[in-house]
Amino acid sequence: MEGDILIDMERKMCVLDDEKECDGCMECEVCDLDPNKICDNCGKCLNIREYATIRIDKIYTDPAEYERDSKKRR
Repeated sequence: MEGDILIDMERKMCVLDDEKECDGCMECEVCDLDPNKICDNCGKCLNIREYATIRIDKIYTDPAEYERDSKKRR
């Protein structure tokens, strides 16, 4: 019965090579910066900051003005 369950399970593909079926090698869990470390989602490889900024050029309060400006940009 246990074997029947494994046959019915969907095959999982490797996240690093979409042509290969996952064989449990755990290479996908290795840190990109330190190959001797298991990834702990620290984010250092992604250069994640504690804050983000967005520059705002203009705030529209009149929809007609927005339409005029958007036509100029085209």
